[in-house]
Amino acid sequence: MWDNAGALKRITRWLMLLVIVILLGAFGVWIYNSPYFPVKQVRIEGEIQRTGNKQLQTVAQKYIRGNILKADLNGAQEAFAKLPWIGKVTIRRRLPDTVEIRLVERIPVARWKDSALVDSEGNLFKAATDETFPEFEGQPGTARDMVNHYNRFTGIIRPLDLHIVKLEYTARSAWSAELDNGIVVRLGRENEIDRMQRFADMWPSILKEQEKYLEYIDMRYKDGFAVRYREKPQEEDEPSEEQDLAAETPNRQ
Repeated sequence: MWDNAGALKRITRWLMLLVIVILLGAFGVWIYNSPYFPVKQVRIEGEIQRTGNKQLQTVAQKYIRGNILKADLNGAQEAFAKLPWIGKVTIRRRLPDTVEIRLVERIPVARWKDSALVDSEGNLFKAATDETFPEFEGQPGTARDMVNHYNRFTGIIRPLDLHIVKLEYTARSAWSAELDNGIVVRLGRENEIDRMQRFADMWPSILKEQEKYLEYIDMRYKDGFAVRYREKPQEEDEPSEEQDLAAETPNRQ
């Protein structure tokens, strides 16, 4: 073999390649452990309103320090994600000396049975706040659906200057919404969006003038609705305690 020039050349090339790989590996280890590539800048981006700067700085200082290649970005990401108001975290190295952190805060939509908050994506989370939010009362796993319905209902009644203070989704899949004027709108188990729209259509011309007397409005009729009065208007022709205000009132659903 030693007289075979071709074989010697191949062995020489493999040895040279092996030496190069070893040198590159050693260089990489040296860079990884070197004090000469420190993190000099940490950029925190995003619209942060509810998370304190001190909390963010504490996490960054704990995990993102020393050599930029050894900075514990995974640990930092997990720690940021545990902060109550933080919904999404993205962290990237920008060589030679910068770490970029992109944070997205949760947008609170409602309170969940007085035990948690619900964000705009239907996630439950616990965080301290004195802000006022509508209350959701639903079954486990329905928060996202309730956020979607809340947004659609709100879009329908907002032009009427009405607001939902409590949204309920029962175990029987029935919807009802309590408004800020104290009136409950019962929507039932199907066609709830159309029924809310029908309520909105009838509110200005039929229902608004009786607003202070109404306890609830039942929209679970095909072509009409029924109301219950909390207090009878002081008029000659007083309405009954529960009165149908529809020309046609078939079975409710």
